[in-house]
Amino acid sequence: MESMKKVVIIGGQTAAKIGELFASAGVKVAILDSLTDSADELARADIVIEAVDGDGGTRKEVILRCDEVIPPGAILATTASSAITETASLTGRPGKFIGLNFTFNPFQEGCLVQITKGLETAAETIKTCTDLLKGAGVTAIEVADLPGLVLDRVMASAINEAAIMHMTKVATVEDIDSVAKSCLNWPVGPFQFADVIGIDNVLATLEILSREVSPRFLPCRIFKQMVAAGRLGKKAGRGFYTYS
Repeated sequence: MESMKKVVIIGGQTAAKIGELFASAGVKVAILDSLTDSADELARADIVIEAVDGDGGTRKEVILRCDEVIPPGAILATTASSAITETASLTGRPGKFIGLNFTFNPFQEGCLVQITKGLETAAETIKTCTDLLKGAGVTAIEVADLPGLVLDRVMASAINEAAIMHMTKVATVEDIDSVAKSCLNWPVGPFQFADVIGIDNVLATLEILSREVSPRFLPCRIFKQMVAAGRLGKKAGRGFYTYS
């Protein structure tokens, strides 16, 4: 495939943000909130990106439906952060199936895409997606199909260790955040970051990593307690910090 002439993105809020990235770079984009009456758009797509805000079953349903109707040479991508190889095996295009995990920086302008190659993903598919993303001004890295990719594993480790230090009275929440900002040049500390992404999401990520990667990711007990108490972070008005 010489170039991406049309990108179709399926989903809600995340799909809209991804679409803005490509549209600003002059790429022809179509954003669909469902597959109803969308056969014409899908039939003309060079790449379809599933960015559904839902559970794994919803994602899989969208992916399988797209696989049936998009052109044989089109690339099919998912924004999921795991099981790329397993999902690709359900399609008729494992060589043209890929993971494109978009992360928008919540504190400053910028987007990172972790390009996740499945066991059967073709080198041409990876190159085509890399060129497309870089052309849109996106920072893109290639990662293996393993739970947590790079970003989740790094941040989960940092947040979990910070929580363990706090719970064992090494330092306060505020002081640990201050160290990260002053000495590591982070825009926010690990506890502030945890509040932004959601304590429930932190806990879920750590549980997956501890189960599928290593016991070293076992979540600090404070996360389970906070989720049980409804202290989910900024979205709930209270996490490690209180928000008005």
